[in-house]
Amino acid sequence: MLITRPVVSRLFQQTVRRYHDNHFKPPTMDELPVPRGSWQAQHDANQRRYNTALLLGVVFSVGTLVVAKASGLVYLNYYPPKSLD
Repeated sequence: MLITRPVVSRLFQQTVRRYHDNHFKPPTMDELPVPRGSWQAQHDANQRRYNTALLLGVVFSVGTLVVAKASGLVYLNYYPPKSLD
């Protein structure tokens, strides 16, 4: 039991020390991508796509709610029920 303790602790120490390779080079700002084109044009294109997805989601949700209400699957509790049954 006493012999296993140093062996186990030595194994854990070695795995921690082997985290980085000897040829590890820290990243620099030169390795970052360089932006190209107009950011405003890209922003407008992204917003157009996001707004289209939002509009389709709202239309789908409202359509689903209308179909569910028309088929009688849901009761939206607009007012108290006429009877307790």
